[in-house]
Amino acid sequence: MKEASGELSMTLIVIVAAGVILAIFMAFKDPITKAIGDKWSEWTGKDVNAKTGYILRD
Repeated sequence: MKEASGELSMTLIVIVAAGVILAIFMAFKDPITKAIGDKWSEWTGKDVNAKTGYILRD
């Protein structure tokens, strides 16, 4: 029983850690995609929608 309890607590720790990592990723996703879109626009000279990747003007 004690071993099963230890496995349950480790599973819970892994699930919570994965949730924290996912939350941090989702918090920084929009600024990162905007920065990538801005850099892409600088390199290509074209405006790019950061969410879709479509070129807004030629």
